[in-house]
Amino acid sequence: MLTNLEGAALAEIASRGAATSYAIARVFARSPSEYWSGSAGAVYPLIKRLAARGLLQPSAAAEGRRQRLDYQITDAGRVALEEWLLDAQSAAGMGFDPLRTRLGHLHLVSPEKREDFLMQVRAISEAFAQRPAFEGEPRMIAIHQSWLKARAMWLAMLDAVIK
Repeated sequence: MLTNLEGAALAEIASRGAATSYAIARVFARSPSEYWSGSAGAVYPLIKRLAARGLLQPSAAAEGRRQRLDYQITDAGRVALEEWLLDAQSAAGMGFDPLRTRLGHLHLVSPEKREDFLMQVRAISEAFAQRPAFEGEPRMIAIHQSWLKARAMWLAMLDAVIK
């Protein structure tokens, strides 16, 4: 199973066709999310781990006087990526929003799988909204409920956005 950071890196490489560790680090560095780290100390080892697991294939490419490694996703990487992309339980998580991360890459799976995934996310999100949270803390309950309402409205609008 991939972590969200691993899944996002694989998805970015799959979307591009090939990418260097530097290119992935730049994507993460530009993210507005506090979750992503674009530091070389985080991304370069991550990419090497994915390659060591057989999920990425490095190839040398010359660029001026420097040689660089381009990484492409392998067949095993595509399987792992699809499992991560369609992991509705994880994507419906209510902390860091892994759903938003997946949405930009759902074009990598079939429309039928995408539709099924979003249906699962909606169902899981609705079940979560029914559970009590922050009992005895009226302010936190109000914040949580407003967040749940906003998320439900957002989920209802996704069909038009990701097709």
